[in-house]
Amino acid sequence: MKWNRTRTASGIRRSSFFRSLRFRILGILILCYLIPVLLLGGLAGSFLLRQLRLKTEAALSTAVNHSWDQAVQSVDRAVSLSRDATYDGELAEIWSKWNTGAIGSPEFLRQCRNYLDRKYGREELFGFAVFFPINQPELLAVTRSANAYNAATLQALRKYTAGLGESLDTHFRFVSYQNQMFLIRNMLNLRMERFGMLILEVNRQALFSPLETLKTAWNGSLSVMLDDYADPSVDWASLKPGLTDRQSENLLEYGIASSGESDYDFRLRLQLDRREQYREIYLFRSVSILAGLLLIPIFILLARFVHSRITRPVTLLSDAARQIEEGNFGVTVPLRGGDELGDLGVSFSKMSVRLKELINKTYKEEIELKNAQILALQSRINPHFINNALEDINWQARIDGSETASAMVTSLSVLLNATMGRKDQRIVTLKDELEVADAYIFFVEQRFGPDLEFVRDVEESALPALLPLLSIQPLLENAVEHGIAPAGRGRILLRARKADRTLLIEIINSGQGIRPEDREKIDIALRGENAGPHLGLANIVNRLRLIYEDRVVIRVTTEPGGETAVRIEIPQEDAPRRSHPGHA
Repeated sequence: MKWNRTRTASGIRRSSFFRSLRFRILGILILCYLIPVLLLGGLAGSFLLRQLRLKTEAALSTAVNHSWDQAVQSVDRAVSLSRDATYDGELAEIWSKWNTGAIGSPEFLRQCRNYLDRKYGREELFGFAVFFPINQPELLAVTRSANAYNAATLQALRKYTAGLGESLDTHFRFVSYQNQMFLIRNMLNLRMERFGMLILEVNRQALFSPLETLKTAWNGSLSVMLDDYADPSVDWASLKPGLTDRQSENLLEYGIASSGESDYDFRLRLQLDRREQYREIYLFRSVSILAGLLLIPIFILLARFVHSRITRPVTLLSDAARQIEEGNFGVTVPLRGGDELGDLGVSFSKMSVRLKELINKTYKEEIELKNAQILALQSRINPHFINNALEDINWQARIDGSETASAMVTSLSVLLNATMGRKDQRIVTLKDELEVADAYIFFVEQRFGPDLEFVRDVEESALPALLPLLSIQPLLENAVEHGIAPAGRGRILLRARKADRTLLIEIINSGQGIRPEDREKIDIALRGENAGPHLGLANIVNRLRLIYEDRVVIRVTTEPGGETAVRIEIPQEDAPRRSHPGHA
């Protein structure tokens, strides 16, 4: 008998890692690490960092708009100053005198130069001023501040702007010439007749001073467009108003443009280093990541402590309990006292050793009891077939010569050795058991002669299979006595094969079938009870069930042709060892 208990499905599920205590404790530790990290990171990402971002963007927007307003005021003032040359009428009056011949060209140029010096000479928004009449454009009146420019350069500027002035009418325009900014305007008299053009060199530093200050304060890159004066590297048509986060380029871009009501097209693009502007955000993020990384060693130390002091002892105890459940008694765990789990491990090991001692004691007692029961059953079997064998030998000796009698004596010797257990073996191979069956069939063939046909169909792979001694011979004897003998003739088929881990044995006889009054007695014998003439069958049933318990299968059926079949299925995976004389 083997102490083994089948594990239940719930036990297998509990052994799964994902349902184990180890997994749950690991999950708790991970949560203890992730919750503060996620809370810190989530709070920083969703609130603190967002607030820092909004404050940075609000400060940037306020600064840009303030500087923009100041720059617009400077542009408006430059436009207003250029407009005064038309409204005060001095240049128109000087031109009228020159045009009517009241004054000559030298006086005309002198008076125009004096006006321009007085009007724009000290204005920081302008570098120099130029005026020329359209009916004699080569006649240039230039302020003293233009002395650094030669006459050829001024004439080229005049030719460039003269062409633009034809389409200006009463308007003005900021233009770019040789990387300088100029404000040009047509000069009109009271009759709104165009008599000349005014060219003002614009001091970009003074005009865009608020924007340059903004650029320096925010450490950015500034580009502006004012009418025809524009940075050619900028796609001004696609400029987006307001703040644009160009994260892929690591830039913050702020764009702003004049309204449609303005007389000029003024646009601004300020680009800032994103990391520089969001420095506090990146710093906070780096600190959060560093804090999370610093928690990892603490988490690892905590996990190792929990593993060594909790999960490992629990796992050892669980594995040891599972081994005991599977029949491996006496298992101990390498735990020592000192804490609750250590004391539990020591107690568990003592309990397991004590349990093994008790099981061994009980197991040996049960083995001895079963061996005694088997010997008692065999003692009831032996006289029955020995008497029949001796009677057959006596009958055959009177008929035949000594050769047949000698063969019968040899067969009888085989039967006697088996029934008396002289080899002290309870479990034998199918090959050995078939030798006993053949010895018995030899006697029966001598008795019935040609009226008995015996067929043995045994697979070669089944010969090493194990089974209790005298499991087949009593069944053959039943087939002869209750089937062949009443019919006077017949056929016996002995078939054996091994399927998976089971030895299948069939004994089929074509003699007298099972009568209704015999069916009940056979069923009683199959239950292991005394059934009168079927005592041999009852003994076999008892012996097999004592050894294999409910794992052995024994059936007695009637085949469609009226034949009687006895089928036995003997398990092989837990078959007892042959060499143990007391093992059953």
